[in-house]
Amino acid sequence: MKEPGRTCNLGDHVLKALDMIVLRQVAPRQYRLNGLAPDFYSTLFPPACDGLPCENPWELSPMLDFFLGEAESFFAEGARGVSHSGYWLETDQEGREVPLTATALQADGVNVIIIHAAWKDYLERTRILRRARKELLKQQKVVTDLDKYRERALFDALTKVYSRGAFADILKEQMTAQATYQRRTQATELAMLMLDIDHFKDINDEFGHLTGDAVLIQLGEILRLSLRAEDTPIRYGGEEFIVLAPGTNLEQSIALGEKLRLAVAEHDFGFGRPVTISIGCTVIRPGDDPPEQFIERADHALYEAKNSGRNRVCGHA
Repeated sequence: MKEPGRTCNLGDHVLKALDMIVLRQVAPRQYRLNGLAPDFYSTLFPPACDGLPCENPWELSPMLDFFLGEAESFFAEGARGVSHSGYWLETDQEGREVPLTATALQADGVNVIIIHAAWKDYLERTRILRRARKELLKQQKVVTDLDKYRERALFDALTKVYSRGAFADILKEQMTAQATYQRRTQATELAMLMLDIDHFKDINDEFGHLTGDAVLIQLGEILRLSLRAEDTPIRYGGEEFIVLAPGTNLEQSIALGEKLRLAVAEHDFGFGRPVTISIGCTVIRPGDDPPEQFIERADHALYEAKNSGRNRVCGHA
């Protein structure tokens, strides 16, 4: 729509085709329409009573009202360049959302505000954001899957204690921490307890593998409940478990072994027969690096416990 008696030039039609409305300042907070009003403009900002396009759209839009304040300050400062509003959404009379952006600039000494229906730009930005969100969700899924795989690798699925696959890393970490502690205090305190379920093959043969699995599950729970937070229970293989106990000497490790042995012996495993364990204990020595000798001493102590009648704890310095 044009002002009465005003001839539209080519630029007016171009601006309308580009979904742009140009308002030129005639006084503070007073503007006049320059050119033709695009279709979007009249659906967002209804014409005045005389049928002419709205020249004060900020009275109908909080965002434009805010931007007008910024534009007026920009004009008053005589700053060069342009001032942008960024993108926002306005809702027209039919409930549709229209993406808008506004720009304030000085052209040939005239202060101008341009309001643009940024359909193409907004849709492209929306597509970019959707792609970015999709990629982010994909990356989050990868991280979640990696965490799940890492947890599966670290923990034994049946007993919920650490797995044999995690044992080497845990032992190395404990030995490194112990070596640091030793340099500071001249003490060597890291105990290893190796325990084995007595006559576990007989349980499987007589009561079935499901009962054997149930025994392993309950033993894992007994270990988790009986140990300190700093102790680490590990399923070493089959019915054999290892406990790493930092800050524990040989005498203390034997006492811990007795505690675990009694907890198992007194537990009702639910199939009408007691379950017992044999335990071998040892402590780290300065030369246990690599740790094979450390593990062999625990295994040797366990062998002594089994050869001595089972259901007992033996220590090996």
